Amino acid sequence: MSGLAGGVRAMLDGKGLGMTLGIFGIGILGLILTVEWVVTYARER
Repeated sequence: MSGLAGGVRAMLDGKGLGMTLGIFGIGILGLILTVEWVVTYARER
């Protein structure tokens, strides 16, 4: 959670915006993939 707060602070400072967006994008993508895997796994059982 501290990483998220640091990312938000960096974004508000206007520094490392691309990196912040990249981290957010990877995090969201990972979350979607995890949810899809769980749904698929639950459906197969």
